[in-house]
Amino acid sequence: MRKVIFILVALLATALQARAQTQAITAGEDSTINVVAWFNKNDTTEYVYTKSDVLVSDGDTTRTGNTEEKFRLVVADSTSDGYRLKFEPISWKSDNSKDSIKSSLMWAAKSQAPVVFATNEYGKIERLEKWRDVRDKAIPAITGYFEKLYAKNPAIDSIMPKKNYLSLLRLGFNNEDAIREMYSEVTGLFSCHGKAFNIGMTNDEDSTTGYPTHLTTIVSYEDVDTTDAESYLGDYFIRNSSIVTIPSDEAKALTNSLLGTIFSKDFSDKTESFINDSIDMPMEIRLLTDYHFFYSGWPKLVRKQTIVKVGEIWTNVATETIEWNRYRWNEPDDDQPDGGGQTDL
Repeated sequence: MRKVIFILVALLATALQARAQTQAITAGEDSTINVVAWFNKNDTTEYVYTKSDVLVSDGDTTRTGNTEEKFRLVVADSTSDGYRLKFEPISWKSDNSKDSIKSSLMWAAKSQAPVVFATNEYGKIERLEKWRDVRDKAIPAITGYFEKLYAKNPAIDSIMPKKNYLSLLRLGFNNEDAIREMYSEVTGLFSCHGKAFNIGMTNDEDSTTGYPTHLTTIVSYEDVDTTDAESYLGDYFIRNSSIVTIPSDEAKALTNSLLGTIFSKDFSDKTESFINDSIDMPMEIRLLTDYHFFYSGWPKLVRKQTIVKVGEIWTNVATETIEWNRYRWNEPDDDQPDGGGQTDL
């Protein structure tokens, strides 16, 4: 029971910490790095996205998720106003039978067809093209998965009524922002584009999450190794860490609200007292993120670790890594005269 509840707490915490992402630091001096995309039509980069979750409870350590996804991004168009980036799913696999339903569902939805993101001239993602079409293909794929799951395990319905979950699912997919969140691997890669960051270390206090949050950001150019084909002059990184503290009373209220939305009334009532007894101290959320970029603005590597901790009782560590696998840039457009070069590693 304790592990089930804490997984829900971790889910809630993930939603809260998403608001504490890297903040823009406005500056116009030479001591700043501007994250800007310098892409050409047909540029292609393939990425490997891995996720793992570890839960520590009562001295026991359990791996609750471990997945790997491959996808590629293709510059479908490049204009003075921005870029059109096509997301193409390649593969998804899991080597852990306890992986969360969410990962499987999201891949079932994303693998339906390629989608196109539109950015501004700096590479900041501004919209998902034809998002309603994406939604209309994703929802049947996800609901179909649930139909099979409940048919195979009918006892689940007494704890987590199918109609509750599917209603919440449809409600969550009713706008473009929600559909974009399905592709967090893409939005995560480009979350810094269009921002300027002071070189060096900065510390700041932030309240956009609604809770006290301390932010630390370190920005620098990468060390250049002339013997390494993957090392380029002008590559840079942005390292961000944040700590959010949620008072225990509010953590209890939020968790109970989440339970009441998804689970049956009987199950929610039975677990409410357990939650109130278990979450008897503030919840701490630590988010550590590394962004590494090629000089051209193509993301090279993004690492994110979310640590959710309630005293010394529960700790959940979620680690995500998105790393380039191979790329092809500066290939001549078939509609243009020959020229330029190609790099394929």
